[in-house]
Amino acid sequence: MGIDIDPGVAALGNPRLIERIVAEMDGGAIPFERFMELALYEPEYGYYRRRGRIGKEGDFVTSPSIHPMFGWAVAGWCRWVWQNLGEPAEFAIIEPGAGQGQLAAAILDWAEGRSDGFRDAVRYIAIEPNAPGDDGRIEWTTPPISAVEAGVVVANELFDAFPVRLFEASPRGSVEIYVRWDGQRFEEVRGGITAIDDAPADGRFEVNQYAYPAMSSLCGLVERGAVLVFDYGYPQEELWADWRRNGTLMAFYRHTAHEDPYIHVGEQDLTSHVNFSELATAAEEAGYAVSGPVRQSAFLASVGMPGLVEAARADMAEYFARRRAAEQLMDPGGLGRINVLGARRGFDGKLPGFEEEAE
Repeated sequence: MGIDIDPGVAALGNPRLIERIVAEMDGGAIPFERFMELALYEPEYGYYRRRGRIGKEGDFVTSPSIHPMFGWAVAGWCRWVWQNLGEPAEFAIIEPGAGQGQLAAAILDWAEGRSDGFRDAVRYIAIEPNAPGDDGRIEWTTPPISAVEAGVVVANELFDAFPVRLFEASPRGSVEIYVRWDGQRFEEVRGGITAIDDAPADGRFEVNQYAYPAMSSLCGLVERGAVLVFDYGYPQEELWADWRRNGTLMAFYRHTAHEDPYIHVGEQDLTSHVNFSELATAAEEAGYAVSGPVRQSAFLASVGMPGLVEAARADMAEYFARRRAAEQLMDPGGLGRINVLGARRGFDGKLPGFEEEAE
């Protein structure tokens, strides 16, 4: 005997989250930016309130989840900054969007293997308002936080998870995309015309209006030190290139990438590539000297990751584990295409990892 097994809105994602989004629409439409914000960050049911998003059992991988080598490379970079600041007695490493603390754990483990004072100087501050980890070595906190005298801010895939405004070019200008509920599913509607400097003349594109102020805020967290950013993105001229007709908005669900943000709502990640020109400008206006961006593959090669692989040859199981991890981290078609931006203030010297920039 047949029964009713139609999943209804559950087929589109988290039913409770969908109800809340539809309730906010109140029969009308909301900007795509607000839809993305609710899908990712709604206080109870947003995607980023969930644990287990990253790794083999989640929806995507990040560099820290591949192997601790990535964290060791970042740790060595932070130690170089510490040394060039004169080895201060207290040195903060601040990580916004730290997640469960995989990067932090690798950095702190590496620091504990040093006997030159770096280990004792490090104070790790993780800014994580969503689903923080429980490593007792880490200071878990939420914004706002006070600036420190010396340190490094490390942002790994932070900016690409910010909600974005979605636009479509038209002969009259840039048309903003809104989202409404048609009774069964979410659908797009066109909003008003917005004037945007240097906007693409054709196709879709995104504007991340939170990236510049966030970068400015991060730069203000250290009086003397550096900021190190890893993220998917390009300088503006490449991000808004004439050939890029569909923008960069992507969804990730169980390690499958697709372009539909209106399914798996609250159950999938939504990302958009970052405008590195804006990040660089924000840092420069905060008084930093900027290096990059360079590809993560070039950055990791420059700071010595191939040497980490070779150093494990005496243990073949570890050697092959490191070699596989390095291939993933430096794959030019995968994680290796992430861009890296460095910025320093209060000391001199060419930042490690950015030698390719001079070529």
